[in-house]
Amino acid sequence: MRAFPIASALAALVLTSASAWAATLEQPPSFEAGKLLGGAAQGPDYRIASPVTSDGYLRNYTIVTPYGTFYASGDSMLRMRIKELNALKALNKTASSQSFAQAILKAGLSPVEYAAHLVTNPVGTVKNTLNGIGQTVSGIASGIKHTDDQHDSALASISGQAQQKRLIAYQYGVDPYTDFKPLADKLDSMANAAAAGKLVVSVAFIAIPGAAGTIVSNVSTANDLNDVIRDSSPAQLIDLNEAKLAKLGVNRKLAKRLIRNRYYTPVDITVMVDALERMNGVGNLDVLVGRAATATGRDVAYFIRKRFEMIAAYQQQHHDLTAFVHFSAVPFPLTRTAAGGLIGIFPFDIVSWTADTSRAVSGITGGARSGGIKGPKVLYITGTATPLARKELKRLGWTLEERAPL
Repeated sequence: MRAFPIASALAALVLTSASAWAATLEQPPSFEAGKLLGGAAQGPDYRIASPVTSDGYLRNYTIVTPYGTFYASGDSMLRMRIKELNALKALNKTASSQSFAQAILKAGLSPVEYAAHLVTNPVGTVKNTLNGIGQTVSGIASGIKHTDDQHDSALASISGQAQQKRLIAYQYGVDPYTDFKPLADKLDSMANAAAAGKLVVSVAFIAIPGAAGTIVSNVSTANDLNDVIRDSSPAQLIDLNEAKLAKLGVNRKLAKRLIRNRYYTPVDITVMVDALERMNGVGNLDVLVGRAATATGRDVAYFIRKRFEMIAAYQQQHHDLTAFVHFSAVPFPLTRTAAGGLIGIFPFDIVSWTADTSRAVSGITGGARSGGIKGPKVLYITGTATPLARKELKRLGWTLEERAPL
């Protein structure tokens, strides 16, 4: 059985207490994919294997596709993968379409010829494809400054391939720097074609209804962020995000460590920095950023990104978060509230009362007491909890808020 890193991260650094071990424990539940997901359990190019297991916090999905078997930790990551599979299907359809072939021919190249030109004379084949002198000069300057942090190669930037990849990703509503290799490879090959043939992406490419311009779709500043991601190189995003973090007062070393963590994509970092801005004065950001910077896997990094978005959305609605606080019982910081209480905001799918959950909640409860936190303690999650978890949380003085928006 594949080990999922979220469970390991949440189980780390927990405190053992007598009350924790005295409580009744349970095994995390499993689910039948069809009953859990309905029609989303299977698509033209994938199926979700059963049973869908859980680790006490997230559901763990196995996705069987023509490109291989892939895994997703949590409902949020599954939704992202399904979206990427739909985009990949559309790109494959585009590649074999008559309109795409005609666009290549109008550019004076056959599909075979454009590939050969890219190999033998890549710069000459795609010269004059870059537009906007100011944007180009800015991109070159940022690229020189951040040569160790690049997600786009120098050749891709010069040829226009990198810009075309961002435009295609924007058209299909996916991250241009996706870690999903089948999609990443297809984006690269189609971007090469678009750059070589000087194609207008919106005309030559088959669209997915509602996808265009929605790389980021669930934050209040989504439109602005989508445009920035489309129009900026990774190096330019680094400059932008570093400046924003400095303005927020985040420790420079922690900021650099976060930005250079390659388990996050440039899109992830941009969304997370935007979320920090929207937290509207919540103190002790270094605690949150410092933990995020230590992510050691893609699953954990994506979980942390979604958590940043949740916290920002909560603060935008309630305006009662005051400062982040760290407890040794869990690796993820919680937040103090204006009422003198404590809230844990997490994109959890299904919380069950395992030994790890019991130790973690008991440890936080004891830490809050010793730290003088006497106000309400709230666990705010996107999913649900088992009946036993609800009972034990209530026994330890916690209020559970389920099905929070993400």
